[in-house]
Amino acid sequence: MAQVAMIVAGTLQAYSAFRGGQYARAEYDARAAQERLRGRAQALQYKQQGIEVLRRLNENLASTVARAAAGGVDPLSGSALNLQNYAMREGARDYNQARDNALIATGMAEYQAKQYKAAGSAAFRSGLLSALTSAAMTGVSAANAKPAPATTPPPAPVT
Repeated sequence: MAQVAMIVAGTLQAYSAFRGGQYARAEYDARAAQERLRGRAQALQYKQQGIEVLRRLNENLASTVARAAAGGVDPLSGSALNLQNYAMREGARDYNQARDNALIATGMAEYQAKQYKAAGSAAFRSGLLSALTSAAMTGVSAANAKPAPATTPPPAPVT
């Protein structure tokens, strides 16, 4: 009877270790998915910044041309052109920075997600190894357990 209880307890311990590894992997997988989503959201924010930079650049160029033309100056040469070129350089720099930040955000999120996936795989393997070890130890203990001594009835009185 003690051997049966030992086997049941060992089996439950092994199952618990295995399921714990599965749950840990599922948790890390969820974290990885959440990290990828966060990275995409950040990338979208940076792309929106880039769009805003281009919109402001367009307004700045239109304003420079309109002011130069209203002042009787050729808008496509001289100081007006220098202002437009400066605005284009700064706008392109800001736009490229926003684009690069978007790439960095998605890259870092993907890197972190891979770290979570690796941690999940390790947790699962650890749970599986723990379950196998527990099952093996239970088997060895059950095989080496001595059966309970059989109780023999006392000898019958001799009459």
